[in-house]
This record gives sequence, structure tokens and C-alpha cells, in this order.
Amino acid sequence: MLSKYKRKITRSKIFITAFLAVVMLLAILGQIPAIALTPAKHYTELEFPPLPELELPEYTRFQLDNGIVVYLMEDHELPLIGGRAIFRTGSRFEPEDKAGLADLTGTVMRTGGTTQHSPEQINQILEQKAAVVETGIGGTAGSARFSCLTEDLTEVFGLFTEVIREPVFAEAKLEFAKQQWQGAIARRNDDPESIVGREFQKLIYGTESPYARTVEYETLNNISQEDLIDFYAKYFHPENMILGVVGDFQTKQMRSLIKKQFGKWQPSIKAVKPPLPNVSQAQVGDMFFIDQPQLTRHEGERITTRQGPSRRRRG
Repeated sequence: MLSKYKRKITRSKIFITAFLAVVMLLAILGQIPAIALTPAKHYTELEFPPLPELELPEYTRFQLDNGIVVYLMEDHELPLIGGRAIFRTGSRFEPEDKAGLADLTGTVMRTGGTTQHSPEQINQILEQKAAVVETGIGGTAGSARFSCLTEDLTEVFGLFTEVIREPVFAEAKLEFAKQQWQGAIARRNDDPESIVGREFQKLIYGTESPYARTVEYETLNNISQEDLIDFYAKYFHPENMILGVVGDFQTKQMRSLIKKQFGKWQPSIKAVKPPLPNVSQAQVGDMFFIDQPQLTRHEGERITTRQGPSRRRRG
């Protein structure tokens, strides 16, 4: 008897559950026609709340007598300080037969040591203080940055200044950087995304454009230590530098430190300010295919400059 009673209860639960499910389904289906009959708004009819006003934090701007432009912004939330120096340079200014020169200069500028500290000494000091000093050169700019605890600012900023003003571009570090590049060249066709990105630049700007050059074994072999020193001398000088520092410091003291470290840096007699390379549309309105396993698609066009409206690239 008890077993029959349990079976009745179970059947009742199943019936009630099924009934509720049907009721909910009918309710949902009843809403579908109303939803389907509501036309989608045109994008010009969409309404959005106004954007909040942009409030820039307080900062200090000044310029040293040698031309360096400096921006300082205090932030005392954490005992950390970071800064970055930007230089007007880039791989767009390197010779065509020495593609990779800018990148190697930016790399060995840090890894090659300075006139006062060997690469190993710099690495040891930074590791002991959990600090960072790095340099690099991209397509349109060069940069150097530092990050450290507030208590280590004087020493770390001193190394940062050395790396910018007194790099020696050690030959052994240059050869090591070349080997890293050679390894990257050997592996670059393993990634379809790398292939399409490289070829895309050539289609947009043309194979002869400095914005579409590809580093090859031959161009690396053409680069010497003297080339790095010469490239550095052309673009890393005070009147070509902007420095920004943010963190846990007092503006007056930071200003004095910057003036002490960079104030006596004289402009380079080899400094140049070449015109920007011309850019033109190489290919217009067409489709191009690369015979490669896996599917990767890029779509884009040349639209504007950095000073104009935003550029577009879809992938």
C-alpha cells in the first residue's frame, strides 16, 4: 500500500511540473508576436545619456634649457614612482637595407650597459630593488621607462638617466639580440596571424614603404655596432625628448632631480629631424589570398594620420 501511495505522489509531482512548464511556454510564446512586431530603431534614433565631463588630474609642465619637455603628476596612493621618456624616431627612419636597426638600437641601448655600469651590474641593482629600466624603439617613436619604490628613486632614476645618456651598445649584446631576431624570423611563418599581418602592411602601404618593411637575415647582417651608435646619436638628444613622471613624490624635489640628471645634457651635433615618409594607398578595393592552412582574415584601408580622426583596422 505504501508503495502505491508513493507512486501516486510521484505521478502527481510529474503532472504538476509538466503543467507548469506548459503554462510558462505558452506565456513566452504569447510574447513573441509582440516582440516581433516591434521594429528595430534606426541608429540615428537611439538615445544615450550624456558622457561625463573629462576632468584631467593636476599636473606640472616645464621645459629645461636644453629643450626637454617635462610633465609631473603626484599620486601618493602607493609608494611607487614611474616615468617614461619619448623620442621622435622610429623604424621609419632606418635605411631600407638595414631593416631592424631601430629595434636593435632600442634593445641594446638597455642590455648593452653604460659607461658607468656593465649590463650585469645594472641587472643586479634593479633586481635587488624590484625596479625596472627598459628601452625600445617602435615604428614611430623611441622610449625609455623606469619604475621603482619611492625610497629607491634617486638610484634608479640615476640608472635611467645613464641608459639614456651614456649607452655603450656592447658588441656581445648586439650579437645576442641579432640571434633572437634570427630565431623569430625562422618561426614567423608558423603563425598565420603573423603572415597576414605582415603582408597586409605591404598591400596597404606598398612593398617599398618604410611602414611595411620586413626584417630579414640579410638586413640583420648589414647592421654593425657603429650603425647603432650613429642611429642613437641622430635621435636621442634633449631637444627631441619628452619626459613624464607619475607617482609618490614632491614636485619641487622631482624637478630638482630631473634638472640635476638631465640639465647638463647638451644637444647632439649629429641630431637630425628628417621629414616623415610619404604614405600612399598601394592597393584599392580588392581581395588577396595567401595559400596557408587555417583561416585568418584582415580587412582595412588607409584612412587618416595620427593627427586626424581615428584609424580603422578590422581583423
